[in-house]
Amino acid sequence: MKIAIAAIALTVIAGQATALSCMRPDAVHTFERVSEDTATYYLLYGTLDFDATKQPSGVVNKERNPDPIAAQFVGFALNTDGFTTPYSRTVTLQPVCYGPWCGNTTPGVQSLLFVQVDGDAITIETTPCGGYIFPDPSRTLLDTMTSCMNGNCP
Repeated sequence: MKIAIAAIALTVIAGQATALSCMRPDAVHTFERVSEDTATYYLLYGTLDFDATKQPSGVVNKERNPDPIAAQFVGFALNTDGFTTPYSRTVTLQPVCYGPWCGNTTPGVQSLLFVQVDGDAITIETTPCGGYIFPDPSRTLLDTMTSCMNGNCP
């Protein structure tokens, strides 16, 4: 009986440990996905400044629907010539939780950001699996995003 209970407990623990299996985020895949979405997205390259202590921390969170966080973005927006359009404004960082796992990001890091636009509202989701924020992108990745913008996504 004890062995059966231990086996069930291990199965449950293993299930929880693998419950959040994330594929490595891919910016090209994200570009294609948001291009097909009915929502409007901007692709930005620059830094976010915000109070990182307002993000949910760790994997054991009381919050399942964290509050949005005001952030300041400074950088560039993508156009057909690349990231050449200066862009600076207040945006909303929205942490998203999948069960006990919540997404977050680091302020002050040069990042490639897929941001959702709804009227005057600009929202950047941070999910536990990533996919909307790509920290420290390479020049090659930024050039690839320009190619995608011009209809030549690899």
